[in-house]
Amino acid sequence: MPTALQSPSFRGLRLAGDADGAAASVFERVFGALATRAEPSGWPRFLFDDQWIEMRAAPGATVDLRCDDLDAQRTHLQRLGIEALDGSALGCTPCLRLDAMDTGACTVDLREHSPGNDRPSEDCIARLCGLELAVRAPERVALHWNQLFHAQRCRDADGVPSLKLGPFSLRFASAPDGRTGVTALDFATTAFDALVRNASSQGFSVQGEARHAAFMALGIAFRLRPEP
Repeated sequence: MPTALQSPSFRGLRLAGDADGAAASVFERVFGALATRAEPSGWPRFLFDDQWIEMRAAPGATVDLRCDDLDAQRTHLQRLGIEALDGSALGCTPCLRLDAMDTGACTVDLREHSPGNDRPSEDCIARLCGLELAVRAPERVALHWNQLFHAQRCRDADGVPSLKLGPFSLRFASAPDGRTGVTALDFATTAFDALVRNASSQGFSVQGEARHAAFMALGIAFRLRPEP
């Protein structure tokens, strides 16, 4: 009898960009995220709680997911007609890679859960709780990801099709002018006012109200809300 698949959890995000200073002004100076270097690539990685955002000089975004059973996930993908690139077959760390053609949105790396070596900075005052991907067919892509990863489908307050990966929310929005990719990152914080001040002090134009704020940086909307 096939193993019942559980929805994977979100672990990290790789973004295209080679401006270390610009990334640092956001992740370190606004959020207080600890800056490390990813192994073995050496790209800058910023730690948020048990999640991370990595900047790299490569096109496109990659979502890093963790699952309970990589073999079961591989079998499931094969039943859907998808042959993911298998890192273990190349002598690398076991990992299934689905490219944007497979997912309809972006590259996805899927690994098994393992004890994390990354530790966030005690000065980090925010938790990465969601992201938005601009795609050409949001409804269809959301359904496809539901089939790929058994993630719960839902809609946000604006009716945008979304998936729940544990406490993490992944939204699929229409691509403006056909430009796809990561368009927004959501953060929850226990120090909302301090974070807004940090962003303003770095020269970002912060728009918002008592319980929501946002600013643009690195071509992405950073959306802030108080931790419930």
